[in-house]
Amino acid sequence: MISYFRSILPSRLILLVLLFLAIQLPLILWNISATAPELLHMLVGERLSDGFGMYRDIYDNTAPVSALVFWALDALAGRSFLAYRLTAMGLLLLQALLLNVTLNRHNVYASKNYLPALLYLILGSLSFEFNMLTPLLIGNTFIILSLPYIITLSREGFDNNRLFVGGFMLGLAAMSYLPLAMFLLIGVFAVIFFASSTFRSMLLMLCGFVFPYAVLLTYYLYTNTTQEFIELHLLRPWQLQVNFLRPPADVAKLMAIPAIVLLLSLLSSASLPQRLVFQDKFKQLMWVWLFTSFVVIFTRDEISVATFILLLPPIAYFSEFFFTSNRKMWQLNLVILLVIGCMLVLRYRHMLHINRFLMLDESPLLLPEEIDLPMQQATVLVLGKDVSYYTQNKPVTPYLNWNLAQRHFGRLNEYQAVFEIHQNFSREMPAYIVDKVNLMPELSYKLPGIFGKYSATSAAGVYELSE
Repeated sequence: MISYFRSILPSRLILLVLLFLAIQLPLILWNISATAPELLHMLVGERLSDGFGMYRDIYDNTAPVSALVFWALDALAGRSFLAYRLTAMGLLLLQALLLNVTLNRHNVYASKNYLPALLYLILGSLSFEFNMLTPLLIGNTFIILSLPYIITLSREGFDNNRLFVGGFMLGLAAMSYLPLAMFLLIGVFAVIFFASSTFRSMLLMLCGFVFPYAVLLTYYLYTNTTQEFIELHLLRPWQLQVNFLRPPADVAKLMAIPAIVLLLSLLSSASLPQRLVFQDKFKQLMWVWLFTSFVVIFTRDEISVATFILLLPPIAYFSEFFFTSNRKMWQLNLVILLVIGCMLVLRYRHMLHINRFLMLDESPLLLPEEIDLPMQQATVLVLGKDVSYYTQNKPVTPYLNWNLAQRHFGRLNEYQAVFEIHQNFSREMPAYIVDKVNLMPELSYKLPGIFGKYSATSAAGVYELSE
């Protein structure tokens, strides 16, 4: 298998795509488990499709480009987990091919091959979380798109205006998931490593990075949403409160295989003989990429397997050094077959009924398969983190994200917060309020004109609009 993908014949590319589809499509079409993060993204897209403004009418920290993608998907497919999974699968395939094309086109290795794309797609199939359409996955696409722009122009020594495009791509990555702004560090090091005019090149890249934000800020300035944009998008992601969405042991089990591949690859790259200057500098740049990925992953407020998508490009790059090393071919084939076998076992463990041995718990991310809801096809507001009530109902008011809703509901002793709640409910009144945090008594006392219209139902914590 390794020797087959060392060639760049078109047949190798076709087989690579078919292999990826053969792994992914049965899993996607056979059973799609609904997850809470994806449902929240769908709700954001749905609210945008209904004409509400991001940050002004939707209190969520989803970045603007990601929100645009969710809006487009809602306009095309509505609430469809299948559409989200297929889009994520397409982005993962696109990332692998774009990265491989960039590496081959710029002669990063001694010979051209499809090994980086092979490892990217295999490791990208380890967990269903890599098939979730997340802002991080969207932003990672723009980071890979920026790579040829921040290395080619500097290498050629002319047409430095391409650095502006590279910075623009990094800006779009940050506008997909703000912490990816730290990948600007890669652009800085690319300028240092390759550029002939460092200061001018740095300014061009920074201007490209800032440009999409300048346009967006201008739009929010005219729509009187600048304060909300700054508070919910620019400031919120930097409140470091590390929390694992899944048990850390599960994350460690799933990421053990990429960690082993990365370790073997780094050891192989360290033993390489002297290469071309450009190739050595590119390897140094990928070390920066690897370091930045770890920083972004372990400084997030929510850590799960999906956040490790950032490691796939550097692992794919360094893996080529191991699979083209002087080791015997049967050893290399054995390693890649073991990686594929472990990936298949992990992904098909439910079909094979072996999850009781692996003891991997996905329940923190999944929505209940059977939900007994006291209301159907109604407008609902949930006071709390349980978003399952939205699966068959429509959200109203800006309070989608309960953590961000605390800017109002967490400060009910302040007049401004109570006034903002009154204003939001004056525009939209949900037919039902699901109170998971026991706030309705206080809300009814402080805002009787709004919450006094709701009466308790037979379902615990569920209130229905009387008028």
